[in-house]
Amino acid sequence: MISLRPLISRLEQKPVGFAGVWFRQVAGAAEFARIRPDALPLPAAWIVRAADKVQHAGERAENITLAFDVVIAIENARSHTHGETDDVLLKYRLAVKTALLGWEIEPNVRPLNFAGGQVLEYTDGDLYWRDRYEFDALITNYLPDPPAFDRLNHTGEKP
Repeated sequence: MISLRPLISRLEQKPVGFAGVWFRQVAGAAEFARIRPDALPLPAAWIVRAADKVQHAGERAENITLAFDVVIAIENARSHTHGETDDVLLKYRLAVKTALLGWEIEPNVRPLNFAGGQVLEYTDGDLYWRDRYEFDALITNYLPDPPAFDRLNHTGEKP
């Protein structure tokens, strides 16, 4: 299968020209499952595997569409003007989309596509949003089946 670790590494780097604080934490699903909102350094992002669809493509070959979410958490507090939190969220979403859209996670994997977003949760002070991305790949690294069992091989050793 395909590792999502390269995505985490890519998003750990602040994009050139991004104004403001970049993500203080970029991590995977295990870290997302253990978040403590009271001790969470914001802004933060997590890469979480979402779904995959598989279509048989021949012997030891599968066409897969792999979907993953980029979960973004920012502070949900109005500082000066109405809509400020939404503008901050849009700035992070656009920066992530720019970093990922069209990028190839591995050789022989088709570029990433954006598939939409959705609010996960508004809390007292935090906003959690997910944007879904997906990509297609042809997986051919499956090992062949072993030969059929036809006899016992005695080694001459006794237990």
